[in-house]
Order: sequence, then structure tokens, then C-alpha cells
Amino acid sequence: MTTMTDPALSPRSSGPASLAATTAVRLRRWLASSLTQHDHFTAYFEPLVQLFLPGWTTSGWRARVLEVRTELEDVYSLVLRPVKGWAGFQAGQYVEISVEQDGRRVSRIFSISSSPAYFAQTGLIELTIRVQDKGRITPWLRQHLAAGGLVNLSAAQGDFVLTHDTQPLLFIAGGSGITPFRSMLQNLLSGESERPVHLLYYARHAQHFLFREEFDRLQLAMPYFSLTLLNNEEHGFIRAEHIRQYCSDYALRETMICGPTPMIQAARTALSELNVDPAQIRFEYFGAAPIDRPRADATDTLVAFRRSAITADVAAQPAQTLLEVAEQAGLRPVSGCRIGVCHQCICKKESGVVFNTKTGAYSDTGSEEIQLCISVAASDLILDL
Repeated sequence: MTTMTDPALSPRSSGPASLAATTAVRLRRWLASSLTQHDHFTAYFEPLVQLFLPGWTTSGWRARVLEVRTELEDVYSLVLRPVKGWAGFQAGQYVEISVEQDGRRVSRIFSISSSPAYFAQTGLIELTIRVQDKGRITPWLRQHLAAGGLVNLSAAQGDFVLTHDTQPLLFIAGGSGITPFRSMLQNLLSGESERPVHLLYYARHAQHFLFREEFDRLQLAMPYFSLTLLNNEEHGFIRAEHIRQYCSDYALRETMICGPTPMIQAARTALSELNVDPAQIRFEYFGAAPIDRPRADATDTLVAFRRSAITADVAAQPAQTLLEVAEQAGLRPVSGCRIGVCHQCICKKESGVVFNTKTGAYSDTGSEEIQLCISVAASDLILDL
């Protein structure tokens, strides 16, 4: 992922002029955030401008919604046509889409479930979305975009993609974590690849498998593709016995895993029991990565939100992200993806130590910018919020 840096904040800048520029940038961002809940005033006025210029956006690209297609009762696909100039993607990557909801921009991250070959032929991409229990955004998107409309679209991101290799593959998918694998399988078919692929696909119930008929057709069109469907009611949760039984040559394959956090953790444990080399395993959480903080550090902490004059007493277990702590304290910090990708929830930590659940690293005790959605308090904190 490439991070764009404001020249005024570059570490190479020095002297009074650069200090003044840095101060001006921070002042503009603070003023915009205080008044509009956006980092820039242009983002705040964007919806008004788009009433007259629908294709205009302050960042990224625009995409038109052509269809909201029902896949299952709680799953739907958005069919989008990005504007000209959008650079495309690799199978397995994701995008961020942003829309206005009640005057506030909201953003979410979704894997692209269609293939690059499909995009090259039609100019369309598909995002397959599960409606989250008690979710505010995923059900709203389904209803709000049913009649079409435009959304903001980021560049494709992520490195959960196929390598240019001939090594056989084992895909392990859980629930809607099937979406990047659908993209990969479609692309392997279009490229007439003969790379062996075995897909172990887990779902809660037999009727909850996505793209079932499509995968049946793929098996006929791709003799080197095999599929095993395992539902939790009949087969239980993933375990080493399943891998050994349904994909006996697992040790020879590169394994890719995508799904809910508990499923990925269980799959990694099962592969470890089978002595699979960790270097052969790649995974992507379909949602937030787990909060995994050593018990030795699990002590209750105080988080002080300086500008809001609020202090929260945070219990060590279960661990909560600082975004969750702030929201439970009644604050509304700007946020987007909630999984550490979009960087909208960046906040200045004035003092204290945080644990980054994405990198597994601790901060130092000094002032620095942190991402609220992937940071956990590891000591008493003071946040500029």
C-alpha cells in the first residue's frame, strides 16, 4: 500500500518556513475536522458539488451502481462500472467504497468477487457483501443503492493475490470469505491455467454456500479444480482431519485462507498440527484482525480524551480497540473501514503506550499518530480527541 505524504510534513523539511507550513497544514486539518468531521473542507463540500458534477470527487474515482443482485437472503452483490481511468485490479484484491449517509461520509472495505478478465471484457466489477448483524452500513447500502447511483471508489489494494507459480493451491474459505477465491478461480479459467486448485469451503448451513452453481460449472470447465463443501451443522468447525481427508497432498500445496477471524485461527491451528510449513500459508481476515495482547500486559487502563474532557476506565479483558472505547464514551471520531486500511481514524496520542493489533508492535511512550481502530491501550493514555 502506498501512503501519500503531504510535502509540508516530510521529514526532510526543516527551518522556520517548513515549521510554519507544517503548522498551517495541521491547523487546516484541525479546523476542518472540528467543523465538518472531515480532514479537508473539499471532502465536506463534495456531495454538494456532485449534485451538479456527478463524476467529480476529491479523491479516488467514481463508480456507477448498475445492479444490486441478491445472492442469498443476507448476501448481495453490487455491480459497479468504474469511470474511465480506474486502473483495474489483481484477483484477490479489495477496494474501499464511500457514500454519504445522513450528511456524513461512510466508507467500507470489500473484496472484489469478479475477475480482472471480466473487468477487461465488460468494464464492470462486482462486490459481494454480507449484511452484518446489527450493522448500520451493509443493510443501508443494499436499500440505498437499489435504484442505482454513484459511489466513490478507491484504487485496488491488498497483496492476497496469486503468485506466478505452478505450485498446487489449497484454498480454505469461510462464509463470505469466498469472494477473493471466486475472483481467482474465474481468472484461472480465463487464463486457461492448469494449476491444480482444491477449495475447502465452510458455511454455517448447507443453504449458505455462495456461488454454488457457478462452482459446479467451474468443476466441469476446469478438470484441475476440485471442491469440498463443509457445513458446520453436519461437519463441525474446521480441523486437521478435514484437511487430511479431503486434500491428502496438502503438504505440497500453497495454502490460502480467507474468512472470519475464528475460522482463520482454527485453520492455522489445524495446519500447524499437520506440520505444514508456515511459509506455505497465506491468509486474509475477512473483517478485523484479532486483538491478541499478551496476558502479562492485561491490566485495566485509563484513557483520557483531552479535547472532550472525558476519561474512560478500560477493562483489560476483553480487549477493546480505542475506536470502540471512544464510541462507548459517547464520542464520534471519524472512521471508515475499521480494519486499519483507510487511515481515516488517525488520532494523535499525546502520551502512553498502545499495542497495534495489526503489526503486533508496541508504541513508545511519546507523542505520535495512531490508528484508533487497530490500537489497544497498553498503559494509561492521553489522546487528542
